[in-house]
Amino acid sequence: MSVRIPPSAPVVGLCLMALVLEGYDLLMFGTVVPSLLSYAPWNLDATDVGMLGSLVGVGMLVGALLAAAVADRWGRRRTLLAAVVVFSAAMGVCAIAPTPAVFGIGRVVVGLGAGVLMPTAAATLIEFAAPGARARSVALGFVGTSIGGILAGVLSLWLVPEYGFRAMFLAGMVPAVMFLPVMLRYLPESPAYLASRGRHDAATAIAHRYHLGLSADLNSISGPDPTATPERGLRALLGTERTLATLLFWAMTLVCLLVLFGVATWLPALMKSAGYPLGAALSFLLALNVGGAAGALIGATLADRYGIKPVTVAFFLSAALSLLAIATAPPLAVIYLLVMLAGLGTTGTQILLNTYIGTYYPASCRATGLGMALGVGRIGAIIGPTYGGLFVALGADTTWQLFAFALPAVVGAVVTLLVPRRATGDTTTTLTPAAEPADRKAVS
Repeated sequence: MSVRIPPSAPVVGLCLMALVLEGYDLLMFGTVVPSLLSYAPWNLDATDVGMLGSLVGVGMLVGALLAAAVADRWGRRRTLLAAVVVFSAAMGVCAIAPTPAVFGIGRVVVGLGAGVLMPTAAATLIEFAAPGARARSVALGFVGTSIGGILAGVLSLWLVPEYGFRAMFLAGMVPAVMFLPVMLRYLPESPAYLASRGRHDAATAIAHRYHLGLSADLNSISGPDPTATPERGLRALLGTERTLATLLFWAMTLVCLLVLFGVATWLPALMKSAGYPLGAALSFLLALNVGGAAGALIGATLADRYGIKPVTVAFFLSAALSLLAIATAPPLAVIYLLVMLAGLGTTGTQILLNTYIGTYYPASCRATGLGMALGVGRIGAIIGPTYGGLFVALGADTTWQLFAFALPAVVGAVVTLLVPRRATGDTTTTLTPAAEPADRKAVS
């Protein structure tokens, strides 16, 4: 029995590899914290190291907003390549940094490149996926971030004790040097972007090569008005028919990342305060990440079959219910299952949101929409750990601390229900390249 490989597989594979590199660069910092604290020449304390760790979040916020400004205007291929170059070079800066200040600048730039990559990769995966498999394509690509984190954990067991923190940063730069030539050779440009620049023959050739069909995004190739200017920038997101949806997407992403980063930061401390041994902390975090990776794939399959809106609502609620159930102190085996369900409802929900937002907007402003949503959402990522710390500082018990994170997840579910249906003119229904003009009019 032969296995059918979809035409989008090369694009998914390239985006997956880029996101593995990004996941390593973002998630490896925790593995080098003890080494940084014991590095005598810098004499860092816990506050200093915590600040260095938070700088990547600031860079990601700026990077996501930058992607919103440039990806749909500069081209997705060039933007993806530039992002990989930027965060890989920044890893090299961190590896040789002579002072904590230079190291901190490197961390900001790592976040900057990662912030640009995420929305641009999501927009690319959506455009090249088959119409019925968009959520799965995005999920397969974004599982790369979890794989990168796992690789960081495995490598740290060898590199950090033997060579210190600098070796971990150097290891994050080397694979990119080998991978970039492959991206340069095989990563295609967005057909919609090419069509918007008047390169109709190139757009049509790529659409045929990847069996994309000619979607509503590409009607300008052979449509009645090839000189029409596609919608771009904030004006396209905040137009009369999209303003409400755009604001709701921003709120959903902010709430999701608040819960995701807050739970990831405080889960070990919360479980310890609930009476579980400290040694279980790492295993709880591993269960959270495994649940997130599995949730991304499960949620994507369900979304492609039943619709992304109801699945997103269900995932938000799964995060809330699992956190509340943990507060009841069930047996340890049940706790692990609930923590995995919390991962499904946080990381899995965020990957679903990338697909939901990307498929809502037309290709001409897709990366802008994703970049703005992730940029605003990064505020939630910054607030989440502080939000949890506030309840700890107030002396709240474990039940109230878990309730504090369950409540925003419920808010996310309610906000998702309010998202309006996409306007008729924003359809992403695809046509075959051979469709006659009459067929095109019937679909649009």
